[in-house]
Amino acid sequence: MQLRDFDINLLVTLEAIWTTRNVSNAAKTLNLAQSTVSAALNRLRLALGDELFNWSGSEMVPTALAEQIMPDVSKLLNGVRTVLTKSLGQVDTVERRMVIATADYVAALFGAKLLQRAAAEAPQLSFDFVDMRPQFINRAARPDIDLFVLPASALRTSGMERAILYQDSYVCIGAADNDALQEGMDVDAFLALRHIGYSAIPRIAFNHEMMLWDDLGKEADLRLTMGNYLIFARIVANSDAVAILPKRLAQTLTGEWNLKWITPPLPTPELEIAALWRPDQAKDIALNWLRDTLTDICAE
Repeated sequence: MQLRDFDINLLVTLEAIWTTRNVSNAAKTLNLAQSTVSAALNRLRLALGDELFNWSGSEMVPTALAEQIMPDVSKLLNGVRTVLTKSLGQVDTVERRMVIATADYVAALFGAKLLQRAAAEAPQLSFDFVDMRPQFINRAARPDIDLFVLPASALRTSGMERAILYQDSYVCIGAADNDALQEGMDVDAFLALRHIGYSAIPRIAFNHEMMLWDDLGKEADLRLTMGNYLIFARIVANSDAVAILPKRLAQTLTGEWNLKWITPPLPTPELEIAALWRPDQAKDIALNWLRDTLTDICAE
């Protein structure tokens, strides 16, 4: 097939299906009828001689060819977007849906101010916050994620650009009437408490908070793990469990729930929250605005 015979708009459809893993959701993203997106997918399959996506019953799973070409498709489309927006050089003209991979509490802490700033400065930008998963970093070329926000030392992130957003620390929260949780308590007594914790991987206690405890040969009595920090407050407020989480989040939750928090009697890692992005995104007007805006919000 010659380039003149190929409709580049089909690649926009490919990107939308890749991002949403669903034809119906891709149609909503593109503001098109589902039948139109399905027809575009069929044209792509014919043009490239591959199914590209197979329905698994819960989502559209990309084929090996789709996995192989998507980084190139992303670079191509981002290049076209840059051409269209660079001539104006104004973020308020950019129409884009940006995907941010991070922990749920980051969206809770800063989402409202981000929307306010976007409404005033970049009214055609919208945002998808998705749960951070370690495999996202291992496959940093995934074109469906624009920005990662995570502890700088949590995962290996070689080859990516970064900017520090803010500094934080970890605290341990519990119900206000949980007399077993006390500031300055004994280490063994602390570890013996019933803990709940963050983990992005089922059946494995994979988190940044307790990584130093392994080096000391210490282990908490983890009874429940999940990938959502915001649920911790509800659980510990109504039980004898305790949970480690970032101090900025704890300060907001204690106003909503009947909680208290202490400094853990064991060392926890320094919590330096960073924004990370691929080097090829350096001239992305919308992404530069997003990074700068998050930096300003965090500084407040």
